[in-house]
Amino acid sequence: MSTIFILTPIIIAGWPSIVAAAAGAAAALGLSVGQMGYEETKELLTEAQKQGMTTAEVEIAESRVLAKGIGSQQIVVRKGNVELRVTRDARGRCMVCATGKGKSKAELTEMAETFANKVTQVYTYNKIMNELHAKGMKIANEEVMPDQSIRINVRNEEN
Repeated sequence: MSTIFILTPIIIAGWPSIVAAAAGAAAALGLSVGQMGYEETKELLTEAQKQGMTTAEVEIAESRVLAKGIGSQQIVVRKGNVELRVTRDARGRCMVCATGKGKSKAELTEMAETFANKVTQVYTYNKIMNELHAKGMKIANEEVMPDQSIRINVRNEEN
């Protein structure tokens, strides 16, 4: 017997879970990771704007970062002259802000959306794998499809 689940992720997590997902997404997309406080990032953005850099902001859909422990931290990932920052807005939603010199707003928006989608995928994958393990399920097969979706076949191994 076979069952197919198609999941629509909703991210409700603490900052450490978001950081882990962002780090995994960055690694998958070939980005380097760093972390800094809000004030330091604010100074960089002001300096970036003075240098004529373009910015674009994208919300990570259906996300809410739990306020506990977030402080004023952000995770920053970079590739070349583009910087992507994952932050929490006043309502608790996760945002990705892309900043880069020599890039159009459309290019930066696309990069931010790609990164936000990858963060969502990594978060959802980790959450599913943890739940399957907790329920005693065994992974029979795992396959990354051409569209980058992931197919996981599981088996219930009753003792």
